[in-house]
Amino acid sequence: MNTRLKDYIDQHRVCSDLIFRDWETFLEILFECGGCVDEILWFEYVLIAEQKNSLGGGGYRDPRNPDYMWAETMMDDRDLRAKSLSETKDLIQRTIETYRPHTLVPCFFEICV
Repeated sequence: MNTRLKDYIDQHRVCSDLIFRDWETFLEILFECGGCVDEILWFEYVLIAEQKNSLGGGGYRDPRNPDYMWAETMMDDRDLRAKSLSETKDLIQRTIETYRPHTLVPCFFEICV
């Protein structure tokens, strides 16, 4: 794995999965390093007290904001390997917009490097 990509992951992922507060920068670095995304799992960033209304359940508490968590949903996008950076960003933006007012966040479950 490219050192620049590895350093970004090590410094910016929010949990043991590939979830980032700034997913666009992660994608740009990934593609600049010749990588791609193959599968995205979706998490919802939600107040823990309101998790019952979430699209997800279980997940990771936000250490910067302990009242919030990333709750894992059952939603995913697969077989994305052939998509360009702009197509991947468009897919993510469309999914986020489709599910508002929920705050969906991509988890890059499978990447190609």
